Amino acid sequence: MGGVAPESVEGVNFRLHENGNDEHISALLKFPDGKHGTLECSLRNPSPRQATICGTKGVIEVQFPFWCPTKFTVQGMTGLGSQTWTEKKVYEFPLPDITGEYNFVNSEGLAYEAAEANRCLRAGLTESPLFDSEECLAVMQVIADIRSRWEK
Repeated sequence: MGGVAPESVEGVNFRLHENGNDEHISALLKFPDGKHGTLECSLRNPSPRQATICGTKGVIEVQFPFWCPTKFTVQGMTGLGSQTWTEKKVYEFPLPDITGEYNFVNSEGLAYEAAEANRCLRAGLTESPLFDSEECLAVMQVIADIRSRWEK
């Protein structure tokens, strides 16, 4: 979240499976300075499994699978009603060449996380400066705030 945690989680909608697990969730995150974010995730309904990030200067589209993508596109926008667009720029990141069986598509990309954890351990660090405990706790708080809506 770029070091800025949401002030609140609003407008949570959810559907639970009979076993109590969440099947479908949508939420609105309220940030300082009138900024907001929306999220939706579902195990019940088909979805493109990609992410779109809209900001004040343009749009970033993270291709399937958003949890371990191999490319994303950036397109700038300006003008009244965002009517002036720049040409899309595509950024590609190949997966490491690792063979084996995986549970999820592009799981071999998790090798980058493992390499960072290894680097931190060898350097005597207790956390990665790329995603520190404060950022992790902020994400976990959002998840806890969303989940608290159906535990009542």
